[in-house]
Amino acid sequence: MLDRITEALTRRRLGGAVLLLAGIAVAAIVLWPDDGDDDEPVRAKVAPVRLVSVPPLGLAFGHPTSWKRTVRGRVIELRSPDRSVVMIFSSPVAGEEPRAAKAAAEKALRKQFAPAKIVRDGPGKLGPRTVATFELTGRDKTGPVRVLVLVGTTPQRTYVVTLLTGGDPTVARIREARQILNTVRFSKPVKG
Repeated sequence: MLDRITEALTRRRLGGAVLLLAGIAVAAIVLWPDDGDDDEPVRAKVAPVRLVSVPPLGLAFGHPTSWKRTVRGRVIELRSPDRSVVMIFSSPVAGEEPRAAKAAAEKALRKQFAPAKIVRDGPGKLGPRTVATFELTGRDKTGPVRVLVLVGTTPQRTYVVTLLTGGDPTVARIREARQILNTVRFSKPVKG
């Protein structure tokens, strides 16, 4: 798969891919906190960020280098170093199918984390886009679980981003997850 991505990036779409990655890099630098004390002078401090571009899916984002990434087909999983936060990026269907993707995600999560309930349903942000979201609470074998699902579309693809946490994740991990969501960008998929 890496060969296909590399080949796609070296074709005529190189300019678009470079521009997309540059935009994500700027967003990551601007959005990542400096975690300095308020009493100290402000210094430029940038957390190490890995930029991910998947041209065949038209998807790109940035994440802290300390997070572990796993790729399985059209599914990318990010896991925080302490394993308290998991983020899953998928593109289950071609075309604009947000209602179907959202309904399928809700049904699967309600079953997996039963008894589960929706605690919020409405618009949200994924990168610069307004997307459909819902938040669910439930249980797994280790205890309480909270899930945020974001469903975004382009004319070519539908994307589902699922953010899973245990009952009490740290503020720092939630901040990192929000920053990852802020860097998400969609583009026209490139066939590789």
